[in-house]
Amino acid sequence: MTATNVLQEIASELGFGIVPNLFTAADANPEVQRALWEAFRHTVLRGLLPRTIKEMMGVIVSKEAGSHYAARVHLHALTLQGVEKPILEALERGEAPTGVPQKTQALLRFAYAAARQPHDPTQLHLLEGVGLSDAEQREAVAVVGVFRMINTWTDLLAIPLDTL
Repeated sequence: MTATNVLQEIASELGFGIVPNLFTAADANPEVQRALWEAFRHTVLRGLLPRTIKEMMGVIVSKEAGSHYAARVHLHALTLQGVEKPILEALERGEAPTGVPQKTQALLRFAYAAARQPHDPTQLHLLEGVGLSDAEQREAVAVVGVFRMINTWTDLLAIPLDTL
């Protein structure tokens, strides 16, 4: 697949009609661009957990890492997807939103804990007893990992925030 096709795929599948700077920053290396896209696509856009919850987790991981790019872009994406203002405001402040289902609360608490202590496997206990399958728990770990990768990519390359 050509780089042009990858960019068209990104614009189409993200659903916002743009290709974020995160991906255009890899224009010089189509294989890296494809790898970034596939990691994001398969972890955030697809899977068992709802996209909005995974993007909330991404905001949390990014805020905890001090990574401005992903936190801002995904807060904007959550706004466009109709997430309620009090939830967005809590995420913006770096707080866990209240009034969300127990499963969502557990996933967001896990994102905070995993972002603070990413090498501590005991964080998985936060996902137990709330009705998450093993596959959903592993997906949650993958979400944290993908956003850590995105944060590293956007921070080290000082990728500018997209026009939102």
